[in-house]
Amino acid sequence: MKYLYSLIMALAMVFTARAQDNTLMFTKGIPQAAQMNAAFRPVNNWYIAMPALGSVQFKGANSGFSWSDIIREGTGLQRDSLIIDLDYAAAQMKDNNLLATEASLQVLGFGFAARHWFFTVDVNHKFKAQVNYPLSLMDLRYGNWDYDTQKPINHSLSDMHVNGLDYHELALGISREITERLTLGLRVKYLIGVANVESEYLTLDMETFENGDMRLIADAAFRTNVPLDVIYDAEGYVDELSVSDSAEDLLSSTSNTGWGFDVGLTYRLGNKLTLGAAVNDLGFINWKEGTSRLYTQGSFDYNGVDVSDELTGDEGDADYLDQLADDFKETFRFSNDESSYKTNLMGNFNVSADYQPAKWINLGLVSKNYFVNDQVVPELTVAAGLRAGRFLSTAISYSYMKNAPANLGAGLALNFGALQVYGATDNLNAALKPSTAKYVNARVGINFVFNRPWIEEEASEETSWE
Repeated sequence: MKYLYSLIMALAMVFTARAQDNTLMFTKGIPQAAQMNAAFRPVNNWYIAMPALGSVQFKGANSGFSWSDIIREGTGLQRDSLIIDLDYAAAQMKDNNLLATEASLQVLGFGFAARHWFFTVDVNHKFKAQVNYPLSLMDLRYGNWDYDTQKPINHSLSDMHVNGLDYHELALGISREITERLTLGLRVKYLIGVANVESEYLTLDMETFENGDMRLIADAAFRTNVPLDVIYDAEGYVDELSVSDSAEDLLSSTSNTGWGFDVGLTYRLGNKLTLGAAVNDLGFINWKEGTSRLYTQGSFDYNGVDVSDELTGDEGDADYLDQLADDFKETFRFSNDESSYKTNLMGNFNVSADYQPAKWINLGLVSKNYFVNDQVVPELTVAAGLRAGRFLSTAISYSYMKNAPANLGAGLALNFGALQVYGATDNLNAALKPSTAKYVNARVGINFVFNRPWIEEEASEETSWE
């Protein structure tokens, strides 16, 4: 068994490189490809995922900038040094940018074919987090005054959104061949929420006037189910917050539940081309226990601080900073609403094409799109896959993602009899040169796959998803 773990760790190191496993779709014979499209049938008999090791997945993305966009080689007198170059980083960003991470663990999984039907059962734990941030956030480096034009600089940070979601998932999938060409699939998920934090809305504007005075305008609301001990002041506003001692109990609670759905179809055009379409992670979680909705609205004027007494050594009012903090806190007082609320699952949809000119090679194309704060974030991947009998299945891919046009990916599945070890990434270049990577993702796992050889050979000629 130690050799299996060594092989998994080696694959994890090779593929440690955000995308939704586009390359995995074209690495033939991996059962987890059915998670991309509920109509896919990657095996023709049955499979079982090794508990807690069937699928270990991580993704990360920062569409705005990479590490090397900020930490750069200096010029002139700083030629031999590394410098922080915020101007260059800002030049690489779009008006709206995405910082995201996602991780999942397949605790249990198995599936089997029954004539025209295919069934899957999965128990997964998933974590998703997304932050939308505007280019104007980088403009804070200019301060609030342009000394060249002697004009004030205003800032607006209102295009920001935060959403973090942690939950358990029990998924039951079924697909059926409706005709010789059309297959439909449906996956129903029962969800148990673990934790959530989300900005319902966020407006934050900083205005500077000609005389140097400043005004901060804020209107914000945050929702969370993290159990909080809230202390209120005499007027009913939030005075103090602390994490409740019951937080550990909430993490194992089954009160925050919901439903999710994946829907997919495939259609074969002739014996070589298969088209696919799928919508994944449609659904919601209803948060009932330990909820809070913290919201505030206000406008704070800052007219500066007189520190002349401190500079001359005279006794002055040493409490001015404390008074300033008290005034700020008094302006932006938070209220709390403990009613229940719902969150969506940050879904996505994709369309794909798989062309198989011979049973040992396939060419693929997939367009994937994510729903992020009422916006659609697109990805496009082209791939080529090769098979060497039942032992080896590989794929290479090239992906275009938001503000990152060049992403090389790779997939590999090794079959030692029924034992399958696999790994896939859409961002192999992140492992080769991590300082320039804006997207990283990897999925590795171990399955036991049982195919019927005579069906496999026949299906290969007909271009099925094996």
